[in-house]
Amino acid sequence: MKKITKNILSFALLLTVFGLPLVAGAQFDPTAGSSGTGLSTDSLDSTLTNILNIFLALIALLTVLGFVVAGIMFITAGGNDARLGQAKSWLMYSIIGLVVALVGYIVVNFIDTLLT
Repeated sequence: MKKITKNILSFALLLTVFGLPLVAGAQFDPTAGSSGTGLSTDSLDSTLTNILNIFLALIALLTVLGFVVAGIMFITAGGNDARLGQAKSWLMYSIIGLVVALVGYIVVNFIDTLLT
């Protein structure tokens, strides 16, 4: 029973993670902001800033996911010291990920202000 529930929850999570961007992509207009060649008219620094912001958003998403997993591990540990140690490890790495994402955001914005 646990395996079936785990599989259903895993499928629902994957469907949410990969399905929602497809629904949002239906609102995308590929002709907006482009020249006749299909290439972007943005400058190099704004393109690099956008790419770095996407990576930072991905890090932030993984950090939130790490917090959720650590919380679930703490709740379901039931006094098991190995499971508590694993949950603390997840929490520590999630905090490190949050700090990296925040520092990265600050650095990207600082460099963007220097370039513009």
